[in-house]
Amino acid sequence: MTTEGRDPCLHGVLVTYRRPAALERTLEAISAQTVLPKSLVVIDNAPAPGTESAIRSGFAGAEYIAAAENLGPAGGIALGMERILETAGDGDWVVTLDDDDPPTAPTTFSTLLDFAGEMSARDPLIGAVGVSGVRFDRRRGQIVRVPDAELDGAVPVDSIAGNQFPLYAVRAVRAVGPFRRDLFFGFEELEFGLRLRDAGYSLYGHGPMWFARREEEGRLGRDFVPSRALGTLSWRRYYSLRNLVRILCDYGAIAAALRVTVVAGIAKPVANVGRDPWLAMSHLALNIRAVFDGWTRRMGRTVEPGA
Repeated sequence: MTTEGRDPCLHGVLVTYRRPAALERTLEAISAQTVLPKSLVVIDNAPAPGTESAIRSGFAGAEYIAAAENLGPAGGIALGMERILETAGDGDWVVTLDDDDPPTAPTTFSTLLDFAGEMSARDPLIGAVGVSGVRFDRRRGQIVRVPDAELDGAVPVDSIAGNQFPLYAVRAVRAVGPFRRDLFFGFEELEFGLRLRDAGYSLYGHGPMWFARREEEGRLGRDFVPSRALGTLSWRRYYSLRNLVRILCDYGAIAAALRVTVVAGIAKPVANVGRDPWLAMSHLALNIRAVFDGWTRRMGRTVEPGA
């Protein structure tokens, strides 16, 4: 579908899962934006009585889709994108939203939509814009923090996280397809960004907004240093490790996938055995399952959230 003769429109996809209070606040924040989405598709991964009416009252005209099962963020966004593509024009934009990360300023959408228009005029292969983003070292399989000094104007990135209000160009989504459902949870935005990049599209963070956010959160001048200590054992860890291994394999970075398997999957918990043997061995068991599933393509919802 083309958009000849009309201004680009903004469409939204929001995935929710058992957070009614947070969802209500997010819908209120969306409704308070100076530029409203022309359409908003809300995917409910845990349908409950009253949710649909609450969503429609929270944002007039919202389309509610009750998922038949828990699709995770990746599957929910994929379903929402597919629905948006049925009616959106090629020149339109689609923003993906988290149910617990509302826009804090009423001008967030308008600023990013203006930025998207500016970058479209400068770069015909624009794929996405957002508040901030990351770069990705495919050789090492690592996220790379963009230096503070570069946060000025349009900042090229490889991926934009969901809580940074990524606006994806509809024509780019049509060209490469929506999010990968089989990832379920974790690094779905990274995979989509890499797919856009490999197809020739560009992604940009909004430098001034990005700098302001780092300043507000007290993160200026702080380089990311991976912790050597083990965190809380969580299903999220399983999906993040499994998906990173699978993504690296799918994009031909086999050496990086091996590095992540050995260093993050095995060496890190082994190095912590002396500090907390039970926690270290529990992490090791979960990590071995994650990397095995990643290498053997055992994807989808394989570990229940909360387990």
